[in-house]
Amino acid sequence: MNETLELTEENYCDQQPVTMEFTFEEHDFLNDILCHASDGMYVACPSFHDFPDDSEIQRRFRMLEQMRHKSNQLWKNRFSN
Repeated sequence: MNETLELTEENYCDQQPVTMEFTFEEHDFLNDILCHASDGMYVACPSFHDFPDDSEIQRRFRMLEQMRHKSNQLWKNRFSN
């Protein structure tokens, strides 16, 4: 049985942002993963931009792009000493 559990006050999960630390190599690998995932969106669903802005696929793509941008900015900061 694979039931989806609705979140309530009794079974709430922490939805606050989390922090993760990455080594140089892990961060480089993460950037590659995010880039390939973003590129894969175009291959898997080339017309995803035709979906409504509030569609799940559009929201996920925007989230992916934001994550990629954040990671790339942090990567850039590594070299700004």
